[in-house]
Amino acid sequence: MTDEKRVKKMLQEWAEYGQLQQVRKMKKQGKKAAAVRKRDWLPDDDEDWDDAASPAVERVVPVGEQERRKQMWDLAARRLEADAAVGPLPVDAQESSLPEGLVIEVSTGLARVEVGRRVLLCTLRGSLTASDAGFTNAVAVGDRVRVSLSGLGQGVIESIERRRSALARPDVSLAARQQVLVANADQLLAVASWAEPAFWPELVDRYLIAAQRYGLQAIICLNKVDLAPDLDKCRQTLRPYRDLGYRVIYTSTLTGLGVAELKGALAGHETVLAGLSGVGKSSLLKAIQPSLALRIAAVSGRKHEGRHTTTQATLIHLDDGIVVDTPGIREFGLSGMTPSELDAYYPDLLAAGPCRFPDCTHQHEPDCAVRLGVEQGRISAMRFDSYTKIRATLRA
Repeated sequence: MTDEKRVKKMLQEWAEYGQLQQVRKMKKQGKKAAAVRKRDWLPDDDEDWDDAASPAVERVVPVGEQERRKQMWDLAARRLEADAAVGPLPVDAQESSLPEGLVIEVSTGLARVEVGRRVLLCTLRGSLTASDAGFTNAVAVGDRVRVSLSGLGQGVIESIERRRSALARPDVSLAARQQVLVANADQLLAVASWAEPAFWPELVDRYLIAAQRYGLQAIICLNKVDLAPDLDKCRQTLRPYRDLGYRVIYTSTLTGLGVAELKGALAGHETVLAGLSGVGKSSLLKAIQPSLALRIAAVSGRKHEGRHTTTQATLIHLDDGIVVDTPGIREFGLSGMTPSELDAYYPDLLAAGPCRFPDCTHQHEPDCAVRLGVEQGRISAMRFDSYTKIRATLRA
């Protein structure tokens, strides 16, 4: 059997295995068992999409399926050939049944794992489950794993090392469970833009809350400041965050402003890049390290919003440090948080003083110190507006 045929057979078996696992999962939940597939990173095409509008799970559509699989096989074959050209694994890793690897991409039932200087396309051992931890996915980008080698460019993830941290969001199909987006990061870079798309304080606040909840150091990067009337306007807008102690970096890939500072902030860290599509995350990475092969798409002229160039969380090695570029997420959910717990993430609002009622919602109650502080200019109206909007989405 030729290598190409082996690759085709391998991928077809893995695809069928992933669908079988999904069917079993749905049967356990009492749902109608139907063949489903999730968006993945094979192949990495140029189709424009928006994860706020696109379903995370789609019915299998037979039209064009053969051509799609052919593209997957061809791409996988090229990747395996490239991996083989790098050379064999170190002798000690070949002799060991469980060499250590780093997960750089994850898809349904599959993961790409760096082992030494090679990248293996791996399945997951059937005994691995995320149910005990309350997650819907057992493995995530950034996980350190142990793998067994099963063939040319192939492997099986046998175990997952204990995580230092895990950034998660509610699963799109199971609201009571969470999906791990990135594992083992130590900081989160919340990237926003001044315009195209416009600065969105509520989303930035959601990122900051998520970082605090999951134990990540948060940094704010305001990009495209060359589109602002003047830099002082940007600084004035983000002053509430600086007053709270957050590091704020102002950047422009057009003028080069702040690129060196941002590069220094990422050095030596494992950083999650989070931000709305079109804010320029990929452009910033290219400015920091021009050798990176990243896709950059123009902003839509109709909506002045970004087009997704990242469709799956992807781990990227910098000269000094690691970043995980995540898809543009419009709704960064705060799973399990109650309205009363939200107050702890807005210390600037609480600094206004005690309200008349201990359980004040700061929305309509009389003698509310927070609303009075906003009216008097002692509290940022921008931050209060974000607080109000986020609070409205939380369940008591």
